Amino acid sequence: MRKVQIGKYSISRRDLLYAFYGLVSFTTLASCDTNKTSIGNSSASNTNIKGSSSTKVVRLGYQVSGDLTHEKGVIEKRLAPQGIGVTWSQFVSGPPLLEALNVGSIDMGPTGETPPIFAQAADTNLIYVVNTPPGTGEGSAIIVLKDSPIKTLADIKGKKVAYSRGTAQTFFVVKALEQAGLTISDIQSVNLTIADGRAAFLNKAVDAFVEGDPNLIKLQREGSIRILRNAQGINTPGGYYLASRDFATNNADLLKAILSEYYQIGEWANKNRRAAAEILAPKVKTDVDTMELTLARRKYDMKPINEEVINAQQKVADLLYQLKVVPKLVDIRGATLTAQQYVAITPDAVRNKA
Repeated sequence: MRKVQIGKYSISRRDLLYAFYGLVSFTTLASCDTNKTSIGNSSASNTNIKGSSSTKVVRLGYQVSGDLTHEKGVIEKRLAPQGIGVTWSQFVSGPPLLEALNVGSIDMGPTGETPPIFAQAADTNLIYVVNTPPGTGEGSAIIVLKDSPIKTLADIKGKKVAYSRGTAQTFFVVKALEQAGLTISDIQSVNLTIADGRAAFLNKAVDAFVEGDPNLIKLQREGSIRILRNAQGINTPGGYYLASRDFATNNADLLKAILSEYYQIGEWANKNRRAAAEILAPKVKTDVDTMELTLARRKYDMKPINEEVINAQQKVADLLYQLKVVPKLVDIRGATLTAQQYVAITPDAVRNKA
């Protein structure tokens, strides 16, 4: 296993990731259902990308929030004539997905803006493949129980706030606090998985909690919580599909085909929210109406990785470093391809949005 040198100590990248995220372990919930080049003024270390592929099985990751492309099986149908199989692994959030990418268990998958910054800080050899713009922001919120004495976001100073460190919740908390005149050091951050955080919150072991859809919708409808701040107006570049460097640089045509299927399913979902909700609702254990509202707050879209996207992600990385959330200054460009390489892997419909 590759080691990372920190001062006089040498530790594995896996253990470094564990330390950065503050997690005991990264567990998969279910599985199987240097040449310097540049993009614009950026610098990235990679080899020439290859169009043809000898890959026989593509290993894709997805999260418990659901994946329509997985459920509809379109990638399998697209790749079957080439004799290429597809396996899927489900993860509780972005950090464990990227750890699986790091150790070679999967080839690619989606996360929010924060997990790849932590992963880069731990020297994970990943590539930003395509950008997925943010939704409305209503689907994530800092909440308190209805009877809590906390009335405003400023009131959580010194209080225990549960969220999942290293996920997109981290950046959301940072920016929300900033707008309230606070920093993340002004609260007692309690690092818990989403399920454990919810339990701690409902049992009043913490004062506030970062919740997301569809459970946020459920709690709102029950009238058991109050929202201090949702993510509306939080300036974020959104999320990404990320791949291992080896996979991205050796499978141009294959990667382009996979991204094309993701994109087309997203376009279908934007026009067929109810039908999409009927597919995903039983998978995420909620009702169809709640799932439909959840999807209405999301935005199924893709943008190519370009200078605008890279600069926006770099601002996130810089802020997290300045606040000592991430202990290492991260260069986003170190996890990018050249402009020519992105042309080779990005579907035309997505590339034309640049």
